[in-house]
Amino acid sequence: MNVPTALAGCALVILALADAVVTALSMVAVTGPVSGRVAEAVWRTSRALNAWTGRGSIFLKWSGTCTLLATFTTWAVLLWAGWWLVFSADTASVVASRTAAPADGWDRVYFTGYTVFTLGIGDYVPDTAWAQVATAVASLSGLFLVTLSLTYLVQVVQAVVHKRVLAQQIHCLGQDAFGIIAAGWTGSGFSSMFNQQLVSLTEPLLRLGEQHLAYPVVHYFHSTRRSKAPARALAALDDALLLLRVGVAPGSRPDPAATGPLWSALDQVLDTLRGQFFARAEQERPAPALSVLRKAGVPVVDEGEYAARVREHTGRRRALQGFLRSDGWDGDRA
Repeated sequence: MNVPTALAGCALVILALADAVVTALSMVAVTGPVSGRVAEAVWRTSRALNAWTGRGSIFLKWSGTCTLLATFTTWAVLLWAGWWLVFSADTASVVASRTAAPADGWDRVYFTGYTVFTLGIGDYVPDTAWAQVATAVASLSGLFLVTLSLTYLVQVVQAVVHKRVLAQQIHCLGQDAFGIIAAGWTGSGFSSMFNQQLVSLTEPLLRLGEQHLAYPVVHYFHSTRRSKAPARALAALDDALLLLRVGVAPGSRPDPAATGPLWSALDQVLDTLRGQFFARAEQERPAPALSVLRKAGVPVVDEGEYAARVREHTGRRRALQGFLRSDGWDGDRA
């Protein structure tokens, strides 16, 4: 037996399974050593093609699906190649079932494939004791990887649906800061229903951050429709919250019990994702002008006071701008 070949095969098998387990089951901000690089490569390629061709966001639209397929393919290829090396370490380990002739290199590729993916065709069989054990372990590893991949796929789809539903929920409140604020202003104050709508966003917003950590590939699913783009929805929501908390005159502000938790939740999401998925931009996102409030008929604070309060949140606005760009948005353009 060629021991180095067998060890190299075992290393690839362990790498494939470890990468899949870390990526699919880890609940912290981490991906496998291989899948993380694959996802980043697909995303960078999609953004480069999008910029080079000028085809709107067609490449970004499919980046998440391509990332998921590339990840599954990488796991399968690593597992397949690993077990092929293991069975290739001994030329007598696999033989034809009818003639007992030793399998050649291509035959071992074929045998490894239908063993790992549990097809059980039987054209070739293991001919040594260790090969029989290895065949059983290879089938078990293939079954585990396929089951894990399918489970991961279901969870990712649910997470993608959730983040798009959240974006639409925010979009229904208003397409931008003005729309959100104008919908809640009654002429004399903010309605109690508006406060309840803000409160209802806190839990799904926190869940969005946790799902990005649990299933990092979710970040690469880009929506071409503005109403379903979470990054743009969170930017509009943050603009509105900034105005509500520091731009509206103190006596006319909505209930702090509604805006406070939502403000903290959004800050927590940005802080959770920063570093893993994006970095703070060099320039902060421009703060919405007080004219937005005046247009809606809402009493406002002094311009100087507003500017001073906005400067206190420069880091948050830079993080928000970085999040927008990481999702493929440059302002209002993809």
